[in-house]
Formats: sequence, C-alpha cells, structure tokens
Amino acid sequence: MKKAGVFAAVFGIGANFGLFLAKLYVAISSASLSIYCDAVNNLLDIGSCAVALLAFALMARLKEKPAQRLQSLCAFVIELIVAGTGLYFLYNGLQRALYPIPISYSYKYAAVIAATIPAKALMAFIYSRFNKGLNSGIIKALVLDSVLDCGITAFTLIGLILVPKAGFAADGVFALVLGGIITARAARGIIGEARALIND
Repeated sequence: MKKAGVFAAVFGIGANFGLFLAKLYVAISSASLSIYCDAVNNLLDIGSCAVALLAFALMARLKEKPAQRLQSLCAFVIELIVAGTGLYFLYNGLQRALYPIPISYSYKYAAVIAATIPAKALMAFIYSRFNKGLNSGIIKALVLDSVLDCGITAFTLIGLILVPKAGFAADGVFALVLGGIITARAARGIIGEARALIND
C-alpha cells in the first residue's frame, strides 16, 4: 500500500510542476500578482509532494506506530508549507495594493488559467483513488489542498478578468484575500495535526 502513496506523491510532483509552468507563463505575460502567487502555490505544492514522497519511502521501513507518527508529522509539515504560501500572498498583496502596476488581460491568458481548474480537480480525484484502502492522512491533505486550489484559481481567474476594469490596485486586494483564505485553512490543519502528534 505504501507504493500507492509513492506513486501519488510522484504524480503530484509532475502535475504541479506542469501547472506551475503554465501559471508562471501567464503571470509574467500579464504582470498579474494574483496569478504569480497562484503559480508559487503550485511550486510549493511540489514541496508538499516531495515531503509526502520522503514519508512514504521511510514508512516502508518502519513499524506501524512509528509510521503513523511520521505520517502525522509530514502532514503537519505540509500544512506549514501551505501556511507559508498564504503569508507570502498576504505580503505581496499588500505591496501590490500600495504600489499598483498595469495588468495585461487577454482571452488566451484567461483560457490557460481556466484549464488549470479542472486539471487540479482531476488531481484531487486521482489522489483519492490512490488513497482508496490506504487511508493516509498525508494524501488526504493533498486532496484537500487540491480542492482548495480549484477555488483559489477560480477566484484568481475572476480577478484576472475584473482587474483591468476595476483598477490596478484590485490585483493586490485579490492576492490579500487569497492569502487570508489559505492561511486560515492552513492554521486549522496545523492545529489538527499538532493535536494528533501530542495525543499520539
């Protein structure tokens, strides 16, 4: 069953890298901070999958109790990475709100970002399939992160469409909102995993 976890982590690294490159292209081309932050979010998701990969590789050599504890620890680290992403959004959003720059919009950019939403939803489904029978807290964290990313990217897409009409500073506001959502969600996960580690 640990092999399923390894395959899920390797799949996540490859898929998130592809999404990162697509969003980075749009972010650089359009000068959109919210899309750039979304791209960084996918880059950090690669880090989360790398942590998961390391965990599953180590768990194969551990007994059940230490393996469960390692799983909780790795899920805790993944939540910390997500929280760092949220704080990064907040910092950059505040900077952009204070010092706005022009945003370039095109239907091509919007189409690229829109295509990443079902891609991330598909990732959540594939993670769930890998987790069938495994019931891993690590993969559950990756599923939840993928589902949340769908909402984040949808919100970012709305921002890309509305920012040119609303004004440049709105891009910073969108990044601030995204940062707040991600940080709040990660804080809940951190508390939950910390409790699991303490009570274990």
